[in-house]
Amino acid sequence: MDETACKNCRIIIKSGNRCPICGSADITNKISGYIIMLDYEKSEIAKKLNININSTFALNIKG
Repeated sequence: MDETACKNCRIIIKSGNRCPICGSADITNKISGYIIMLDYEKSEIAKKLNININSTFALNIKG
């Protein structure tokens, strides 16, 4: 199974062709690196990456 990510908010999408968070159809499978956010409210990384939910995100989207 190929994982895809939303180009807008970088969330990993496990199924479907639309982002469940922002609704964008602009998705890609050209990703590298992951970050798993467990507690975004206390995370400095989440603040820097503008993440406001607990989920899995792509660190880098190519192209």
